[in-house]
Amino acid sequence: MLASTTRVNQHASLSSKRSTAVKIVRCQAAPAASTPVPGKPSPTTRAQEGQDDGKPFINLIPNNGRWEKGIPPVMGAHLMASGTVSPVSVSKGAGIDVTPHPFQYHETETDGTVLLYVTAEKAQAGLVRLVEEASAAAVKAKGAFTLVLSGGSLPALLGPLAASKSVDWAKTHVFFVDERNVPHSSPDSTYKAASEALLSKVPIPAAQVYAIAEGLPVEQAAIQYEGRIISIPASALPRATEGGLPVFDLILLGVGPDGHVASLFPNRAETSAPAAGRWVLPVRNSPKPPPERITFTMPVINAAKEVAIVALGESKREIVQRTLEVQALPGALPAQLVRPRGGKLKWVLDVASAEALDIASWGEAKRFPRSSIPTEKKE
Repeated sequence: MLASTTRVNQHASLSSKRSTAVKIVRCQAAPAASTPVPGKPSPTTRAQEGQDDGKPFINLIPNNGRWEKGIPPVMGAHLMASGTVSPVSVSKGAGIDVTPHPFQYHETETDGTVLLYVTAEKAQAGLVRLVEEASAAAVKAKGAFTLVLSGGSLPALLGPLAASKSVDWAKTHVFFVDERNVPHSSPDSTYKAASEALLSKVPIPAAQVYAIAEGLPVEQAAIQYEGRIISIPASALPRATEGGLPVFDLILLGVGPDGHVASLFPNRAETSAPAAGRWVLPVRNSPKPPPERITFTMPVINAAKEVAIVALGESKREIVQRTLEVQALPGALPAQLVRPRGGKLKWVLDVASAEALDIASWGEAKRFPRSSIPTEKKE
């Protein structure tokens, strides 16, 4: 809320100018003085009443923007001065029967925390503790823990969990926030990476690791994966009161150099999917190979009880700073759309990835310059 701004009334401002020493100049059409161009209408010039004495004036054009019979149902189709016909507009008025932009500025309040560690190794240890704490809380509350993983460098960071005694693997369900539509044996498979780093080393039942189905077209793979999520009882995977979305206990995300999370890339239709739609979507032409993937939607991610975005190392420095300190246009940085409703958001950073941040100034109240109108000082 911008308490120090004011909105200027244009008409009131104009009236106040008329009461001062500003003269009003009325214009009327005058004969064209230039040589006519074949095929083009002659330009219209305006003649000024009185002499130009250099003082400020207001130019009034009679009946400008008025129609004797009211606003016509169709605008345009008239011959313009350039000699071309104006395009036809069928607008019904501002905001009437318009298609809203797929991305909007968020209005969700989120409990966000930055966990900053000195080294990547300490950040990895902090990430393990985060999983352990979420697991213990979930098992105590409902007897099951739902953990959602993403790909990239994240699975390797979870290796130390294999030695943890704080996670009850028999009550743990592991999902993938996105997955490449490739065989499980492929080097591109997130399931393969997670299995090699962690899942093959812990006593988790195979039926509680939800991998993508192999050999299906990507559309069918997305439908099949969503069906498996729906089949999980609400006692293990509760549904949100509003919208019925699944409420996962912990979703772990990475962030790409373009700000993408899961397989939700900037300004893409999948990234703007509504909450009332599907939970898992196919991605057919991913800007990052391989081209076919499945992904959770942003509303499903934001329905989680807790979401952690892990960004470690110098290569993440720029995108971390842009995401946390620069308000991008909606949809341009998908990581900025991660705002759990009623849940918690945590960023896990090390010194290298956080180096460009100005955390000391985060507590200062600042106005967003493009949304404020500075007030004039009055004597």
